[in-house]
Amino acid sequence: MAIRFQRTTRLIRGQFDLAPFMCVTFALLFFMLFGGYLVLPKGTILTLPSGGSPLKPWALGGYFVIAIDAHDRIYFENQIVEPAVLRQRLAARVASVGSVPGRVYLQADRGVRLEKLVEIEELAKSIGVKEVVLGAIGPAK
Repeated sequence: MAIRFQRTTRLIRGQFDLAPFMCVTFALLFFMLFGGYLVLPKGTILTLPSGGSPLKPWALGGYFVIAIDAHDRIYFENQIVEPAVLRQRLAARVASVGSVPGRVYLQADRGVRLEKLVEIEELAKSIGVKEVVLGAIGPAK
């Protein structure tokens, strides 16, 4: 003898309720669209001056990148360094390159004083760097 259970739930009773579906959809859409802005990557924001011809990221082969933010913090190899430590680390990197002359790509925020840029340039040239290029975001419009 087979026992039959009566089914008491009905999957669709009347009109489809759209509110829960839309709540989940809007939450997913929000996180998909703005997920990259909610968690920022490590680093600092540089507001580069306009003008000049910027080096493309793929053309930076052979350049050592030094960045200076608006608070005069110096970044080398994605780390904050002091000028004395920068001298040591840059000298080691230039020596490791060998016969190829070292070149520096200097990215400085708009708020950085000219004296700071000249100081970094003189530091690089005293080590043996042959070329210092100041970074920019593109031609002035």
